[in-house]
Amino acid sequence: MAIIDEKQIVAMNQHYKRFSLDYFLDCQQRVGYKNIEFWLGASHFFIDANSYEDTGPIKRKFRDHGLQIVSVTTPSMAYQYQYAAPNKELLEKSYNYFINGLHAAYDFGAKIIVINSGWGYLNESNYDMKMRLQEGLYYLLEEAKGLGIICAMETLRNDETNIVNNLEKLKGFYEEMNHPNLKVMIDTIATGAAGESLDDWFKTFGKSVVHMHFLDGNPYVHNIWGEGNTSLQRQLDTLTKYNYDGYLVQEVADEKYFTDPYAADVKNFRVLHRFVR
Repeated sequence: MAIIDEKQIVAMNQHYKRFSLDYFLDCQQRVGYKNIEFWLGASHFFIDANSYEDTGPIKRKFRDHGLQIVSVTTPSMAYQYQYAAPNKELLEKSYNYFINGLHAAYDFGAKIIVINSGWGYLNESNYDMKMRLQEGLYYLLEEAKGLGIICAMETLRNDETNIVNNLEKLKGFYEEMNHPNLKVMIDTIATGAAGESLDDWFKTFGKSVVHMHFLDGNPYVHNIWGEGNTSLQRQLDTLTKYNYDGYLVQEVADEKYFTDPYAADVKNFRVLHRFVR
């Protein structure tokens, strides 16, 4: 049976956004998580294009709960900030926001920050939107290089973006950017929606895959394990086959879990823990 290291299983706070940060931390301590991908969204952490919340008190709270921030997501897409914003002023503000996310991640001691392609207008050329993305992202990657942080790029579903929404598009974009601080991450919901397997991704990117959002899809919904139609055993067998030792972030993002996120985390953790060495 495929096995994983307990430290690879990482919780996330997005589905606790209707609860306080203290409640989230208490819950993760009770469930048994040790590592966290910190979603920098209200009401847990304030960040915008101009500034971000003092990280000191939050770091102490994590430390007091025996939890470590290993990666960071600076929310995009559903917000005013996104990576391929369609006018110069908004693009500049977006990247000021993402730069603030980088610096917050550095303050927290995280080595990975999650990024995506953003989206462009449906009535503009793919070339124009991709050029905007490349120009802004290069600026972000250079800042990340100075901080020693890896930007792990995920694909999004085709109903979320018209730029990088499958493996082949990410492969082309990744090769064009050719930057040492840009690496690849797998989001199993986006890859499942595109009809792609983990095997496809590891064959294409190999050791460039450094991070994962690892959920049980249907394939479109961010389900906890046991509530979708993905074979956990088969997924873990593939990870073992390719010696993947990165994080497996539980991005429990479907709204059906928002009213009782703790119960979802308990159930999810129990399923995953059956495969822990």
